[in-house]
Amino acid sequence: MTDQHIGVCVIVLDESKHKVLLGKRKNAYLAGAFGLPGGRVNLTEPLVECAVRELREETGLTAKLLRYVGVVRELQNCYNFIHFVYVCNKYSGTMETKEPEKCEGWEWYPLNSLPSDILPGHKSSLELLLNKDLLIQDLV
Repeated sequence: MTDQHIGVCVIVLDESKHKVLLGKRKNAYLAGAFGLPGGRVNLTEPLVECAVRELREETGLTAKLLRYVGVVRELQNCYNFIHFVYVCNKYSGTMETKEPEKCEGWEWYPLNSLPSDILPGHKSSLELLLNKDLLIQDLV
């Protein structure tokens, strides 16, 4: 039987420096790998509200502008992950590690020099954004 995971991931961009926010996972699936903020959608929760909630719960940042990029499906062993991907380049608040039991910390990484060990579905999410030829200016 396959376990289904429907969630969101948020690509947070620092447009002035062409960087993306990634956290190093711990005590979770693929611990040690880097991932985007995100998580499971609650049963009656709208997707965009889930994206705002997960970003705030994990990083302390509040999204001011979210843009839907697409959907990514990842099959791993007996897991079916479906991620609705959003990009955020306008936010408020102070970044902090709000779930230290799940994440070692959040750091900015250049889009042209990302770590090699990114969660497969999150890597596909970043590729989805980059392959859409969306310039950072287009997201304002």
